[in-house]
Amino acid sequence: MEKEKDRALCVLAIGDSISSDGRWQKEFSRVTGFEVATHARGGIGIIDMVFGLGAAEADGMKYDPTTGVNGELPPLTVSDVAECDVIIFLGGYNERHMEYGGEDDVYPAQNTLNGKLNVVIRRILELLDKAGNSECRLILVSPHCVGRYDWVDADGTEEFPAGSGRTLETMSEVIAGAAKRFSLPFFDAYHKSGIGRENWNIYAASASPLSQDYDPEKEYSAPYPQYADQAHLNGAGYAKLGGEIARFVLDKYDK
Repeated sequence: MEKEKDRALCVLAIGDSISSDGRWQKEFSRVTGFEVATHARGGIGIIDMVFGLGAAEADGMKYDPTTGVNGELPPLTVSDVAECDVIIFLGGYNERHMEYGGEDDVYPAQNTLNGKLNVVIRRILELLDKAGNSECRLILVSPHCVGRYDWVDADGTEEFPAGSGRTLETMSEVIAGAAKRFSLPFFDAYHKSGIGRENWNIYAASASPLSQDYDPEKEYSAPYPQYADQAHLNGAGYAKLGGEIARFVLDKYDK
C-alpha cells in the first residue's frame, strides 16, 4: 500500500459493542500509526452497522431519518468512506441466531447470514465507488472465540442455538467464504486472535464464568443472568485483539 507523505493512513472500523468500546482500535493505532475512526454501536447486527440503526426491522431496509432509525447510528455514507485507506468490518457477534443460508442469498428476501453479508459488502463497495475511493481496502474480520455472557448461554466453541450445529467457528467459515466471493482479505480472529477458552480468565471482561452478583430471587432483563461477561474483553483483551488485527494489516499492506 502506497503511503501519502503528508498524512497517516486512515482506517474506519465498523462493528458492534466490541468496536464501539474503542479499545482495540487504540492498540491498532499504536501498532500501525494509522488514524482510526469508528462507526459502531453495541447490540446491533451487521445490517444496522451499514444501513443505520433500525434498518434490520424496516421493510426493505428503507431509511427514514424520522421513523426508520432513531439517530443513534446513522447509515454509512459516501463521506464516511471517502478518505479511508482501510475499512475493517468486524461483525457477527450478535448474529449467532441466524441460519447461514446459501452463498447467493440477498437480504431481506433471504433473512440469513449469507444474505446479510452479501448486502452489506455490496453496499460498502458501492459507497466506495461513489466516493471515487475504490482503492480503499475492505477487510472482513470474524468474531474472536468468546465465552458465555448473560445474553448467550453458549461459548464460541458450542452450538447456539442448541442443536443448530452453528458455532462461532462455523460462522468464521461463512465470513471467510463471503470474503472469498468478493475477493476481499479476511482475518480469522476466531483462530488467530490468541483469545479462547484457555485464557478467558486473562482476557475476558470477567475472569470468572459465573456472576458473583447473581441473585436467583431477582428479575433480570437478560435471559441468563447467572453468567458473568466472558464475551466482551478487558483492557488486555482488547489490546490483544487490536494488536493481532494490526499485525495482519501491516503484513499484507504496509509494504
